[in-house]
Amino acid sequence: MRTVSFIISANVRRLLRLSILALCGMLAACQRPTQLLPPAPIFEMGVPQRPLPEQVQATLRPSLRDDATTDDFERFASFSRIYFERNSASLTEEARKTLDAQAAWLREHPDVRASLQGHADALGTREHQITLGERRATAMKFYLLARGIDPHRLTVTSFGKQRTAVLALDEASQKSNRRGETVLIGTPGASEH
Repeated sequence: MRTVSFIISANVRRLLRLSILALCGMLAACQRPTQLLPPAPIFEMGVPQRPLPEQVQATLRPSLRDDATTDDFERFASFSRIYFERNSASLTEEARKTLDAQAAWLREHPDVRASLQGHADALGTREHQITLGERRATAMKFYLLARGIDPHRLTVTSFGKQRTAVLALDEASQKSNRRGETVLIGTPGASEH
């Protein structure tokens, strides 16, 4: 009797395993096709260095020019973002005022380069939001070019909805994700690594 019940339970276990595998196969076949993502950026990593003592860190200032101070960068950060209407790359009056201030700052520091980064909210396809982010960053670039900033100092990057400022899906949160940011990236001769 034991042999018969062992054979039956072994057959039931095999049947159960095959059923589970068949179910997994059916679920895998029902999945929507995945979207191809752009390749991940490659960052060159140097040899890790030990942190500097606090006394040494206090004497170092993140200056890209001899006359550009930490206060200059903090002042710039206070007006580094502009905001857009939903599905729009048109500059608002407030955005133009902010870009005028950025242009004035960049004219004061002619060796500093900037990355113009376009962002979008989570309400749309990935492709649409990447395109919209690029249009927003390009609008920022053309505005700054018209204010006398050298085009070689400006790079355009779109993050679409990949780098949200706020994760919530309500309208107020999404409004803060529809933005353009000007990020200082260094002097023309400096390495970007």
